[in-house]
Amino acid sequence: MRRLVATVEELRGLRAARWIRESTPGQFDRYGPDAQRDQQDRAIRALGLVDTGLEWRAAHSGRTVYLSAQMAEMLAAARRGEFDILLVGYVSRWQRNLRQTLNLLEDSLHPAGVAVYFADEEILSSSERHWDQLVDEAKDAERYSRRLARRIHEGYATKLDRERDPGGHPPYGFRRNEARLLEPDPSRVDQVRRVFELAAAGYVDRDVARMAGLPLFTVRGMLTSPLYVGRLRGGREANWPPIVSRETWEAVRHHRLMRATRAGRLADPRRPYALAQLYCAACGKRLTGDTGYYRHREPCGQFVAAAPTGKRTGRGRTNGHAYHMEVYEEVVERLLDRVSLDAGQLAAVVGQNATLATGPNRAELERIARERQRALDRYVRDRDAAALAEAMAALDREEAAIQAPADVEAVPADKAVEYLRELPKTWARARGGKGRQLLASALFDRIDVLGLQEMAFTLSAHAARYGVGAVLPGELRLPVNGRGERI
Repeated sequence: MRRLVATVEELRGLRAARWIRESTPGQFDRYGPDAQRDQQDRAIRALGLVDTGLEWRAAHSGRTVYLSAQMAEMLAAARRGEFDILLVGYVSRWQRNLRQTLNLLEDSLHPAGVAVYFADEEILSSSERHWDQLVDEAKDAERYSRRLARRIHEGYATKLDRERDPGGHPPYGFRRNEARLLEPDPSRVDQVRRVFELAAAGYVDRDVARMAGLPLFTVRGMLTSPLYVGRLRGGREANWPPIVSRETWEAVRHHRLMRATRAGRLADPRRPYALAQLYCAACGKRLTGDTGYYRHREPCGQFVAAAPTGKRTGRGRTNGHAYHMEVYEEVVERLLDRVSLDAGQLAAVVGQNATLATGPNRAELERIARERQRALDRYVRDRDAAALAEAMAALDREEAAIQAPADVEAVPADKAVEYLRELPKTWARARGGKGRQLLASALFDRIDVLGLQEMAFTLSAHAARYGVGAVLPGELRLPVNGRGERI
């Protein structure tokens, strides 16, 4: 561990990095960041520090900035030994959380040999002489934040009571007038009414959103908000006239309640859905388990078109966007039955090879893709091209390592045969519990489905070791659920 400096005089020649924070992305376009950087520049000259060029810019609330990606990246760089001193222009720009200030200093930065220098008050976090002042400044920063939050809350409550105005950003179809009060936006009133008329006619939310040209969750927020009938959330009359009639509102409410999949029942968060790896083979979006069904939340045309033809019965079959969990899990059961029956062929296959080549882990590749998107989102917020390039280079290295072919040692044929023959029994015994989920995750990296026409299984490295791929043909045609349909 690097030695932690104890006095300001010991800072000369050490490597400095910068921390710049504003509460919102918009504030980065003003003078706040420049003022922080000026303070840091003066500290570098006065203390004889070496500017490493490292800089983290966070657009985040001071109360919760310790949870931000920028804070995590800065702490990781500190642990790697990339700098010795973190320069903060103003104490309040570090964060407004006394507890987390002490936690980050004592548990993360100081053990890594990194101290924080607050340029405005000339406080060194690792100096015993400055400790009391640092704690007082951090406490004052949090006190200001908490007091401001109380004033804002009280202001909204007063506005609600006196002006019958909910405060906050205006929802779709509303605007704020010169008095900063909410009122219907004349340019959007017709579109709002169309949304409610479509919903009152029985169209589902997704179809309403498509026909109205609005995002799905904007439409759902509108259809559940009493603001559009001139009422506040608590039931009081608002200060504007209704945009839609009470009759239309009640018709919308009736249709949505009749379609609600959880109406009158408590959701069971522990209900096991074995196939967490289900994805649409056409658009690549994940299917989610809900109330006994695997649902395509934003169904594409190809998925819907793959629904069985002829008479459709049963909930979830009407629009071809969802299928009962037992339908897909029955296919897995039949697949495992086939594996068990063909397990005897394994001895000849496995005996020819001591190792089996495995491909890249699909789950890890998807994680890297998500990390790339997060890095791009951070760049949009903070415009830090250097940080984006560094993050992308690190992800490139991870992806290259995952893409490299790997060999895994094959399981002896006798053990593999015994394992494969037990798979159907294991799957059956796990019915209704989490065991099926564990078994499916061990055998499959991904399952791509297209309605009830196709299911494509990507086997895991574990399945490859036990020879699952060796005993299965390239394609199986199976009856599904006793209905004569085939997959």
